[in-house]
Amino acid sequence: MEITEFILNFKSQLENDNFELTGETDYVKSDFWDSLTNMVINVMLNDDYNVQLTPEELNQFSSIQELFDYVQSKQ
Repeated sequence: MEITEFILNFKSQLENDNFELTGETDYVKSDFWDSLTNMVINVMLNDDYNVQLTPEELNQFSSIQELFDYVQSKQ
């Protein structure tokens, strides 16, 4: 899996996909991030990558790249 594929999957989960996302995007501090989005991304991580995180754990990553690296380490 590559980061570009992961970002596309992440972005497809958003209600409004008009945001430009990169590996450096700090999603937790982004305008689109809220508790519902946290839950949706968590479901994606569980269903697509078999990675389980608590909402608090998901909020601890400072970028999509960090989240991707974590997911990669669990594969």
